[in-house]
Amino acid sequence: MAKATERTLLIATTSFWTSLPDGTSFVVLDGRTMLWSDHPAVRDNPGSFKPVTSSYETPGYTEPRIEQATAAPGEKRGA
Repeated sequence: MAKATERTLLIATTSFWTSLPDGTSFVVLDGRTMLWSDHPAVRDNPGSFKPVTSSYETPGYTEPRIEQATAAPGEKRGA
């Protein structure tokens, strides 16, 4: 039995238009269009896409600081 290929979600790094196998035009927008790695536009233009990463995987990303909403026992808050 053949091993299933893994699909990767990709995002466009350049804007362009291409024709799909059924003859329709397809527009790809830089930084906006996300497609699976097996999509015809990706197969025909592999250098125009990169893998999508979440902000948690981005180098240098730190969690935003969350302010405590209420005072701890015995702590005074206010002006």
